[in-house]
Amino acid sequence: MVGVHLMPKWSAKIITDTVSPKLAAFRGKIEPEVEKELDVVGADMKDISWNLVPVRTGFLQSTIYYIVNGFVLEFGASANYAWYVEAGTWRIAARPFIRPALDASSQRILDAVLVGCMNALGV
Repeated sequence: MVGVHLMPKWSAKIITDTVSPKLAAFRGKIEPEVEKELDVVGADMKDISWNLVPVRTGFLQSTIYYIVNGFVLEFGASANYAWYVEAGTWRIAARPFIRPALDASSQRILDAVLVGCMNALGV
């Protein structure tokens, strides 16, 4: 065969592997570690919203919540009129209280995932 160059064959053998055991342990530790970090951020987000929400009767304020389940942070207010206060209507100006907390915490959410992963690796 003219013009064909074959690559030389080579191989490597790993004798001592320190990464595989850490990765095996990582799988079981990552979710609880990230969940723990997200719980802190979720509590802070709830506090921010709690301080921003307009209070008339206190009901809307009492429905602000966060739930952390694994890698998921759910955050909001469960009052049936929460969205109307947050976004406004044609008759009532918006008085955002959820979005500002989310905006203020978006980088902290990413950092929480990173810190949780680093903690799971033991770094």
